[in-house]
Amino acid sequence: MVRISAPTETAGKAPSHSRPDVRYLPGIKVARALGWFSIGLGLAELLKPRDLARATGVDDATLVGIYGIREIVCGIGILRSSQPTGWLWARTAGDVLDIATLASASSTSRNRGGAMASLAAVAGVTAVDVMCAMRLSAAAALED
Repeated sequence: MVRISAPTETAGKAPSHSRPDVRYLPGIKVARALGWFSIGLGLAELLKPRDLARATGVDDATLVGIYGIREIVCGIGILRSSQPTGWLWARTAGDVLDIATLASASSTSRNRGGAMASLAAVAGVTAVDVMCAMRLSAAAALED
């Protein structure tokens, strides 16, 4: 678990019976890993869009590059935020866009096998994104 706020000292010698002054976020380590993954994937999409477009069966390399920018922005947002829940939901929304793009490519592309394999990979990462975002959302709801 990662400490979100620093503890404050209790006045006097007696222990405090007030609410805990330290909050923990379950799933923050997974969120950070997803942030780094997002940056890595985004860099690959931005620097080698034609190669990734060819491998995934997507016919538009420019679109792959734009998706790379989205991945990098989400990754940086996750890593820089003390409570990255919103950024994880943004990643999930991006996953839905990726799934729609790959589903279309799997029916129209010359590289259907690449599109289907990419679709399966994105579906797996989407499951991890949703699980992590739900855990962080639940933890945030308890804080309110």
